[in-house]
Amino acid sequence: MAAKTAAVEFDPFDGPELLRLVPITESQAEIWAACVLGGDDASRSYNESITLRLAGPLSRPALERALVALVQRHEALRSAFSADGKYSLVYQELPVTLAYHDVSEAPAAERAQAVAAYVRQEAQQVFDLLKGPLVKVGLLRLAPEEHHFVLTAHHIICDGWSLGILLQDLSSLYSAYCQNECPKLPEATPFSYYADQQLVFSKSADYAQVERFWLAQYQGTVPAVSLPTDFPRPARRTYRSARADFSVAPELVAGLKKVGLGAGCSFVTTLLATFEVLLYQLTGQDELVVGLPAAGQSVTGLPRLVGHCVNLLPLRSQPSATTRFVDYLQQRKTAIFDAYEHQQLTFGSLLKKLRLARDASRVPLVPVVFNIDLGLADKVAFHGLTYQLVSNPRAYENFELFLNASGSEQDLVLEWSYNTALFKAETIAGMMASLTDLLGQIIQQPTATLRELTTGSAVATLPASYQ
Repeated sequence: MAAKTAAVEFDPFDGPELLRLVPITESQAEIWAACVLGGDDASRSYNESITLRLAGPLSRPALERALVALVQRHEALRSAFSADGKYSLVYQELPVTLAYHDVSEAPAAERAQAVAAYVRQEAQQVFDLLKGPLVKVGLLRLAPEEHHFVLTAHHIICDGWSLGILLQDLSSLYSAYCQNECPKLPEATPFSYYADQQLVFSKSADYAQVERFWLAQYQGTVPAVSLPTDFPRPARRTYRSARADFSVAPELVAGLKKVGLGAGCSFVTTLLATFEVLLYQLTGQDELVVGLPAAGQSVTGLPRLVGHCVNLLPLRSQPSATTRFVDYLQQRKTAIFDAYEHQQLTFGSLLKKLRLARDASRVPLVPVVFNIDLGLADKVAFHGLTYQLVSNPRAYENFELFLNASGSEQDLVLEWSYNTALFKAETIAGMMASLTDLLGQIIQQPTATLRELTTGSAVATLPASYQ
């Protein structure tokens, strides 16, 4: 389907050669508005960044050539936005330069400091949404056969699913060029096709049914999750954040998988349900809402699509002290399945329909988010190189608490991003200790009630109850 065009109040041809003009999707429009209203800190909170630690004889020319091909392959990487925030501008070409830094002559400690400083700099990056490019790449040479490749992109043109596709494509392109072969990649879906598809869907009967589903979830009162905080809540919402990463012992992962299998649930559902139980114990609330990002590539049948295709699903739950964990897990299995079945409604569209009291100091409806980035490096293979994938922390965050499960089920890491105006680092460490305790108890006694699943460390590490 051809991208739709329209008359606009700016000159879209002032700059690089324009390939097409595409109506912005509702999900992109929500990010655009958040960046405009929240300023640079809000925009920084949408930076997505990863590092590939590459070992082996790297061919820099092949990597640079692969990068050029990658940008030409995916429209989103050649996109910027109109000044009125209504259109995405896809350029014929929008060069992305590989920034090269050779620190191999420095002492080991200084090399490590240089890498850390570069990653911090990327977290502080403020992308120009009007001019682009909205992706940056850098290569740091630490030794003849040790390099760090850093990719940072704005979330308005890239999501977690997209990062996985970009890594797959980059490694395939690099491997082909290293061996003087012609790359053989499946056809990429233009983001403009997806944007047109979403516009058509928004006017359909199926969309109306999805909207009715979510509105039914929030009839009457809408719960507000209020975690106890270490500091008084600022009058206006802030974005400054930090991240604490914790590995999960393999025996806990295996044990939780076994509990989930016994209930006919996936590992992701079981881990999310466990996190909800922790929130129940920390807040004392018997109604919770946790945000769950859902990738649109899967539901629309466009697995090779790169762009921002995520909808944030506000999952409502009602934990009860007398409910057994296995029964709660079954409830969540059904509810999460239903939410995924109705994921094609943007979070902002739902907020417009709900009667929520606006509070400049709080994130509306979903201050807490749970995300899954497992298997991001699946099917990634660079010719002659081995690698380690690292998810780089943001310096700014949209939510009060964001728990991301990364790595793999064999090497699971829980990344806790938290608003530093609300929480201390030791409080987050206490939450992780409490979650670890809870995992152990659930594995030992999955039929225990939520009241019986005591978490002594959770109570001990609760901060002062500033709300």
